[in-house]
Amino acid sequence: MPVTLSNLKKTVSRRQLPVFLLCLAVLTTVIAHPHPARSAEAAELIFHGGYLVEDGTGTRAHRANELFIPASTLKILTSLAALEILGGEYRFDTHLFLDAENNLYIQGHGDPFLTSETVLDIGRKLYESGVRQVGTIFMDESVFALEGPTAGSENSTRSYDAPNGALVVNFNALPILVAKNGTISSGEAQTPTLPLMREIGARLSAGFHRVNLSAFPGTPGLSPTLRYTGELFSAQLQQAGILVKSSPRMKMVPEGQKSYLIYKNNLSLSEIVRACLKKSNNFIANQLYLACGLKSSGQPATWQKSQHFFADYIGNTLNIPPTEIHMVEGSGLSRHNRITATALVQILNRFAPFASLLSPHDGIQLKSGTMRDIFCYAGYFEEDNRLIPFAILLNQEKNHRDRILKSLQNNRIETVSYPIPDPSATDSSHLNR
Repeated sequence: MPVTLSNLKKTVSRRQLPVFLLCLAVLTTVIAHPHPARSAEAAELIFHGGYLVEDGTGTRAHRANELFIPASTLKILTSLAALEILGGEYRFDTHLFLDAENNLYIQGHGDPFLTSETVLDIGRKLYESGVRQVGTIFMDESVFALEGPTAGSENSTRSYDAPNGALVVNFNALPILVAKNGTISSGEAQTPTLPLMREIGARLSAGFHRVNLSAFPGTPGLSPTLRYTGELFSAQLQQAGILVKSSPRMKMVPEGQKSYLIYKNNLSLSEIVRACLKKSNNFIANQLYLACGLKSSGQPATWQKSQHFFADYIGNTLNIPPTEIHMVEGSGLSRHNRITATALVQILNRFAPFASLLSPHDGIQLKSGTMRDIFCYAGYFEEDNRLIPFAILLNQEKNHRDRILKSLQNNRIETVSYPIPDPSATDSSHLNR
């Protein structure tokens, strides 16, 4: 009988696997490989990366305990924590107050889906309650106190770089349509054309744009984020039939002021997670990341509170040692995030009840992660009504993840096909590009 991993793994327990792999490194230097063509193909596929497939009876793995940049596959961990801590039926809310002068205060609590449709619905709820006009719209974002931008953000004009906050509309991304004749309008039907669009659109080329506001100069005394929020609320309230007399401003809710309306989003957390994973939305993921820290440690939400929460959640709830995960934010945007394929599969095992929230890729439920020189997959194969978790983490210029995925699905890749790296090697320079 030929010596292959499929023959040997039957006699090796999971606890013995690390010792087995080291022994195998020696064996492969003296045992002729039964599939030389396959070995050459495998060596071509992975330069810097690893994978793990675990079906309950054994594993197929390559460099599964080494740290790699996960990119957006990290969103699975963020989503899992949010679903377990907040609950799938949790709904984000926004608090509204009316003072004696009929000024409207809007206090954000981190709703990641405060969209144009949601803001219009808030206006209609206010109208139905009897509100016909307001003096000034005051915006209160004090529930969050973020120490700086999202880790990994380059503050580019691209929407995936949009910053987080307690009171943010439309994922902090502004849709603008610039016609060839220079006419500027909203880039989507549900969002009215705002003054901010005309200002920023004048700097853009013809075509459709969805831009990160923070990359453009703000109005003195009002951040681009709050200006966008204020202009959208003003326009949508007026569409709902409410007259707004003055321009929006930033101001905290007066102490002791009783809320007039607590608006709960129509979308449940499960629906928000599904949208986040499908669109791989960095803004939503980090709103969930911050919401977990807020739930755990109270107001105001901070990056540090969320980092402490996730460190505790990973270590004490998931029982994953810190040597297998380094998490600095919740979307995977930062190149300082690290995870092993072993840890990612452990997360997938716990995420299995929520597997339907992942999107299908050629019939496989998975989450992709893509950045420059980063190509990752994490998800589930389905076999005999069982979910088999897998993780593929490639940190290299060549994107072979689809070929690796197909090979793993067809049970064609064996660990023995790959050279086992020297345990003392520390080749990680590729991770910091």
